[in-house]
Amino acid sequence: MTQTKRPFEVLSRNIGKNVTVRLKGAQVFTGTFLGYDPHWNISLDEAEQCKNHRRTAFGKLILRGNNVLYVSELDKD
Repeated sequence: MTQTKRPFEVLSRNIGKNVTVRLKGAQVFTGTFLGYDPHWNISLDEAEQCKNHRRTAFGKLILRGNNVLYVSELDKD
């Protein structure tokens, strides 16, 4: 039987790892996952936006939680 995990438990395991965050409006950001809050506001370091095969660097960035569709880990073991 598989154990059900809560979303915040999964997010907590990915702190310090490289992630992709997809937002409403097809915006995609990558960076080092620094943390989150109960409203799903996501904090990234070394953040980059990927748009039309171009990357724009932002450094530290906070993404508003109500726009987050998903967070995906890039560093899979």
